Amino acid sequence: MVRFKKNQNALEIKLDEIEESGYHLSFSKNKDWIKDIFSDIKNIDFTFIDDIRIEIEILKIGRSVFTSGLINTTIKMCCIRCLDDFHFPLEVAFKYNLCPSDEKEFLPEVKINKEDLDLLYYQGDGIDISPLIREQILLNIPSYPLCRESCKGICPQCGSNLNHLPCQCDKKEVTNSKFEKLKYFHAKH
Repeated sequence: MVRFKKNQNALEIKLDEIEESGYHLSFSKNKDWIKDIFSDIKNIDFTFIDDIRIEIEILKIGRSVFTSGLINTTIKMCCIRCLDDFHFPLEVAFKYNLCPSDEKEFLPEVKINKEDLDLLYYQGDGIDISPLIREQILLNIPSYPLCRESCKGICPQCGSNLNHLPCQCDKKEVTNSKFEKLKYFHAKH
C-alpha cells in the first residue's frame, strides 16, 4: 500500500506489504503535486498540462526490490527555434534495482556497467518513489525542445516566425563581424 509520509509529496511503499507475487500500483497525481516536487528548481522552463499517470510493478526478492514502471503526462514547452509554445507528450518507461543501504558498505570498488546505473539504495522499511518519478521526468525532458523537426525558426532580421508566413526581409546577407574583411584577403605565396 502506498502511504504518504509527513512530507505530502512523498510516496512511500512499505516493504512488508509487498507480497511474493509482486505488487502493482497504478495512480494519478495532480499538477499541484507535480509542481510541489519540482518547487526547488528555479527557472523551470516547462509546465505540466495534464495530471501525471504512473504505473509501477514491484517485486521483492530477499531484501532487494526491483521496480519497473511507466510515467505519462503532457508538458508545455517553448520551441528553441521559433519560440512558440507546444505540447510535448512525455511517456517514460523506467527500471530500478533497490538494495538496503547497509549492503552498500560491503560492495568493492568495481567498474560500473550500464545496468548498474539503475541501482539505488534505500533505508528503513519503506521506499519513497517520488524522487524516482521526479528523476525520470527530468531525465526525459528534451534539452533542445523543438515544436517539430521541420521547424523553420524565426527570421534573424525581422524576427517573424517562418513557420507561419515567409518574411518580407531583404535576403541580402547582413553581418556584423569584425572578421568579415578577411573574406576578401588573399594570401600571397
